[in-house]
Amino acid sequence: MPAALPRSARTGPGCRRWPALLLAALIGLPLAAPPAHAAVGDVVEYPLPAPNAGPVGIATGPDGNLWVAENGAGRIARITPAGAVTEYPLADANSYPDTITQGPDGALWFTETGSNLIGRITTAGAITEYPLPTANAGVLGIAAGPDGNLWFAEDGVDKIGRITLTGQVTEYPLPQADSFPYRISPGPDGNLWFTEVFGNRIGRITTAGAVTEYPLPTADAFPDGIAYGPDGNLWFAEAAAIGRITPGGAITEYPVPDPNSGPTGITTGPDGNLWFAESNSDRIGRITPAGAVTEYPLPGSGGKVPFYLAAGADAGIWFTELIGNQVGRLDPAATPAADLVPQLAAPGTARPGRFFTYTVTVANHGPAVADDVTVRLTRPLVLPAVSVTPPAQERTPSSLTWHLGDLPAGAQRTLQVRVVATRPGTATATAQVTSSTPDPNPAGNTVTATTHITLG
Repeated sequence: MPAALPRSARTGPGCRRWPALLLAALIGLPLAAPPAHAAVGDVVEYPLPAPNAGPVGIATGPDGNLWVAENGAGRIARITPAGAVTEYPLADANSYPDTITQGPDGALWFTETGSNLIGRITTAGAITEYPLPTANAGVLGIAAGPDGNLWFAEDGVDKIGRITLTGQVTEYPLPQADSFPYRISPGPDGNLWFTEVFGNRIGRITTAGAVTEYPLPTADAFPDGIAYGPDGNLWFAEAAAIGRITPGGAITEYPVPDPNSGPTGITTGPDGNLWFAESNSDRIGRITPAGAVTEYPLPGSGGKVPFYLAAGADAGIWFTELIGNQVGRLDPAATPAADLVPQLAAPGTARPGRFFTYTVTVANHGPAVADDVTVRLTRPLVLPAVSVTPPAQERTPSSLTWHLGDLPAGAQRTLQVRVVATRPGTATATAQVTSSTPDPNPAGNTVTATTHITLG
């Protein structure tokens, strides 16, 4: 989440409404006024009619539309794949609807943090609300379970709740206090899995209510959204990483390129990857099941705070913008690509005791900016480097690595390494370039140069 609430602030019913509080705190940020369809690259954004709606949760409905919880406006919104928005007010304008999910009954179910309710809305807009038995439960995440019921997280009382389709509620206490259960997802094992923001754990609860908890390797990771991945594992967002937990409890963490980007929501995409929102950097990220991360910036100025995501029936990745007051769509089939082409120049021959230079040139043939470009030059140990221009960020006896940052389309960078030949032989050097932006021709990202070191 973009900013975790301090423990000292977790008292009283109002403290559970942190998306609305964050909205109020950040509403003064300068925002661009986008047109109704502000397309940049593969992203389209649709403004919401209600001012300061503060959209948080988003889910795909059985009708093929997207359904959104407007935390700041006390409404549930429906948005068609073409961007037409309809809003349905809740009975309490201060209900702070948070998370929404498709239920097994063909309706959408959602949490109301401020009103302490579980809500249900049909695709025709008819709303029913069910009170929770525990006051100030701080209900947040909700998901459909494998048992035909809805399961939800009660951060205010450290419980996981279950509600039947007729509104009967059962609550299961967690083993430890101050766990702050937050988001919840069905798993591949017939159980429900959830994040514990302040407990710094991933939890599992069976449909009979038995709870198991798994501590995270990183302290203060603040786990947020969680989703069932295409590889049979659970994937979750941390403050500076994306985590994976197997059904057996083995955890792997993959740092994101910007440790301050603030990953929040996460969902499985139609392309077999996981997609996540980076709330602090206005980017949508993609992570493959192997852990490779690519980031896609949102159009326009900053401060939009992308929050939660859902895979649409139209094969798009849909997401909410908490402060931008918009719902966005990213086409995973049209994600930007950057064709990086390296060249490596070196003399064909050299003599022992003489100097020569390797010149590495990296060009971006586009069409997109290449993010997080890294170049690595490896060479035999018999060719020690005597000068490196520009200086490499990483050095070993046989390799040099430069982290060049972003390389715009049409731009190029040149790197030079002066070496000394110490003895006769054949010396082959290799230059490899990588980027977090997909490359349409990855086979061309590695080049070699051979120099024959002879006495005559």
